[in-house]
Amino acid sequence: MVEKKSQIGIRPTSSVYATYRRLSYKAWFAIAEFIDNSTQSFFNNRIKVNNGIEETVLEHLIIRIDYNPSEKVLVIEDNAFGMELDDFIRALVLNSPPKERSGRSEFGMGLKTAACWFGAKWTVETSQLGSEKIYRATMDVEELAKTHADVVIYHEIPTNKESHFTRITISDMHQPIRGRTVNKVREHLASIYRDDLRSGRITIKWNDIPLTFEEPPFYEETDSTGNKKVWRKEVQFSVPWDRYNKNLSVHGWIGIRKQGKQKDAGLVLLRRGRVIIGGPDEGYRPSEVFGQANTFRSQRLIGELHLDEWPVTQAKDGFDWADGLEDSFIEELEKVCKEYGDKAEIIRLQTENRPITRREMENVAGPTVKVFENEEFRKWISNEIPPEKTNEENTRNNKEQNKETVTKSEGYAEKQNNNEEDIQTERDGPIVYKLKLDQTIWVFKLYWKNSRVDEHWMGIQYPKNDEIEVLLNTAHPFISPYIQAANNLELIQKFVIALALAEKIARLTSSSQDSHVDPADFRIIMNKILKRISELEVAYNYG
Repeated sequence: MVEKKSQIGIRPTSSVYATYRRLSYKAWFAIAEFIDNSTQSFFNNRIKVNNGIEETVLEHLIIRIDYNPSEKVLVIEDNAFGMELDDFIRALVLNSPPKERSGRSEFGMGLKTAACWFGAKWTVETSQLGSEKIYRATMDVEELAKTHADVVIYHEIPTNKESHFTRITISDMHQPIRGRTVNKVREHLASIYRDDLRSGRITIKWNDIPLTFEEPPFYEETDSTGNKKVWRKEVQFSVPWDRYNKNLSVHGWIGIRKQGKQKDAGLVLLRRGRVIIGGPDEGYRPSEVFGQANTFRSQRLIGELHLDEWPVTQAKDGFDWADGLEDSFIEELEKVCKEYGDKAEIIRLQTENRPITRREMENVAGPTVKVFENEEFRKWISNEIPPEKTNEENTRNNKEQNKETVTKSEGYAEKQNNNEEDIQTERDGPIVYKLKLDQTIWVFKLYWKNSRVDEHWMGIQYPKNDEIEVLLNTAHPFISPYIQAANNLELIQKFVIALALAEKIARLTSSSQDSHVDPADFRIIMNKILKRISELEVAYNYG
């Protein structure tokens, strides 16, 4: 058999393909369109039945994503079942949904829209297991828009019956994947296809490196009888869908993270085995369930919920929440998550007959907390002493305390402190933070110091290129009203770290000869840092 050429009709007008570059995709959701097709081909054809006996045809699916940033070429290739001519034509022609729409390949648009969004030229090659043909066609989107052609040439190339694959090559990319976005795409794809990776039957590789998904650590506690409880539970409920007078089912699990982590907290909503909403920095956290961003439940409450028959957007990057469907979903979610959300808020160390360490204390309430004596701390964790006061109470209590402890005999107001200091101070050594930004790991050493009320509220030093020391004055009227509230202190610390780093980077990147910094540049840099501040790591190092 020799290679031959044929034509495919691509009505409606071919200029429509060019409009898809303006779609509002994210790179990982665009690539997910190709992976959906690969995985669905694998699921549909993995097992065949002959005379009532199941036979495994495809043992393992491997999807390779190869990206060359210098040449701006993206290739997605799989060893799934492949396509015969009918499916191959459907992959190229607009508005051609598959006959079977109960899987991930549902609308018949994903390959076309994602490929056109990424690049001006793309090629599809495929061969079905058992066939002796490879089909190949190239869509030159800009050329089609110019000529308004209504046909595309495809090639039939002879091959052996054992050949089975689909390869999509996208070039002339107008949506290149730049810099750190590559790692973000890898991370999101691993999250989206977590169920597939868990199965062990599917491998997804990015430039030959397999994607992996890290399972969350769950909070555990042991009761007085020695029984251990892992805070993770299966859940199942349904939500009425008034438009079609039916109920939509939800099943999955919810849990509490062992350590709070804003980036990985929140719910993940899946449909037909792949994530639709959720993932790194994008957890589903309705305020009715999770409260505000600084609550413990917003940092610890997690879950994976399957909404297999729920309607989705065409890009499969969100659910179709029309007719108040999301409100009904959240209403049921509140009931299901209440126990775990409340628990996430009140997790405290179990009372033990031994001294409680500073590190244990900070694991409860974060890196900035009151330093109690052991007995007082035990009362605090048993809720006999409220751990926080309202801002109004703090302000009033500080004013009363200052009346008793401030003297002016030396010509300035100096705060006297005859008791052990309430928070970690300069003589205790710093609280050490680390933050990776671009390719640099910045180290911050933060000191709290009881100084005069008329001294600066913060000071900054740069002892090394990648190290910053920050000194905060607890007596300053801006800070003193908030030093009794751990959440407030944590917010202040993160903010001043971002401020200090923004100043450092602004100085390093200043283009003027006199090192003057454009105020707008400073704001832009700080915005960038604040987006990453949730990734701040605390290294408890008391010098």
